[in-house]
Amino acid sequence: MKILFCAYDRPGHIATGPNAWIQRLILDLTINYKFEIVTLFFYTGKLSQCPTIKYFEENNLNTETYCISKHQYIEDQVNFLLQIVKQHNIKVVIGNLTVAGYYAARYLTKFNIACIPVFHSNDNFTKGVFNKFITNHIGDYFTTTVAVSSYINEISQANGYVIPCGTPISDVTSNCPTNRLKIIYAGRLVIEAKQIIKLTHAFIAASKQNTNLDFNIIGDGPFLEDVSEIVTEYNSDKVTLQPAVPPTRIINKIAEHHVITLLSDYEGMPIAVMEAMSVGVVPVCYVGEGGIAELIEHGVNGFIVTDREIDYQEKLKRLQRDPELWKQMSQNAIQTIKEKYSTEITHLKWADLLHSFKNNETKEIDIPKSIVLEGEPLLYGDIRKPNIYKRLQLKTAQFWIQFRLALRPRARLKALLKN
Repeated sequence: MKILFCAYDRPGHIATGPNAWIQRLILDLTINYKFEIVTLFFYTGKLSQCPTIKYFEENNLNTETYCISKHQYIEDQVNFLLQIVKQHNIKVVIGNLTVAGYYAARYLTKFNIACIPVFHSNDNFTKGVFNKFITNHIGDYFTTTVAVSSYINEISQANGYVIPCGTPISDVTSNCPTNRLKIIYAGRLVIEAKQIIKLTHAFIAASKQNTNLDFNIIGDGPFLEDVSEIVTEYNSDKVTLQPAVPPTRIINKIAEHHVITLLSDYEGMPIAVMEAMSVGVVPVCYVGEGGIAELIEHGVNGFIVTDREIDYQEKLKRLQRDPELWKQMSQNAIQTIKEKYSTEITHLKWADLLHSFKNNETKEIDIPKSIVLEGEPLLYGDIRKPNIYKRLQLKTAQFWIQFRLALRPRARLKALLKN
């Protein structure tokens, strides 16, 4: 039975949970569970600079690639995905955040090819997917769904499977703090969801309030320069900024700290927090909406704070002044991961789900001459082909520009100088 995973990649795409997840999951399913897996990467930028694709190549994992920088229209991406399914005789398609994977399901399920999206978040994009493909039932799409938390499964109204991404169990563990408490944020440097600017200011405020706290921000993203400017202006060694660390090394890096913090507006089931808890790093997090309470039991294996200021600072102070409390929470955090969120547990759930389609009788796929997408486009990644009239307008405009340049040497010279 052949399985197709679909994912995105781009240069510098290191500090993201979903890509760390597929690196671990697909390698394990291939080597230890003996599944035949092809991973289709829709990528932007230079192929050689895409870190997850590079990881797959280094581990001899079967990949196909499609450059959406050159082919931006979603109809073309869906068509390519269908060709890959036909070429490899795929039985199950897993769509990991990929827009083409959502739309392709309508064409695949009619041939009894199972189509399973994975929902990692409760952001506006994902809520749009819920609304379009599940709530409004536009066409026949998904066979079932996988959500990383019960919360996301519930708001999706899909009644699908709940399988957290999970994390490996490491031999490394965090050391009990003596006097200084080391706090880390590891992830994307973005405002949406993560509120990285507010987090940076919260770290600075907490370091001023308690001089025995050290903060480390590790990651990359569109707000890297903004965070760097804030940290530089603060001019203190108590808050530092470091580059993103690959998934293969991040757990050891996190283990150098005592506390992990997210101060997000929303989270699905944050992989960084699971990674931290697996090595005994205690979570102290504020999350406005999401499945964080499924992972953190307040006062037992971590703290869920009510704000980014007073309550957050108070909980850090308690852990810094009470090593025994930290030690107990640290042990409880490790136990939580071992019992519910280790990759040994979550990957087995994935293997069982995939095995359930083993005896499905699929039909040979018939790729339509044209891909028709229904309804309004999704929030992003859903760039539609212009209709025939619009394409004719564009071609006419391009021809007219070329014609004018051919007739007017000075205009042609100006155009060359601009380029």
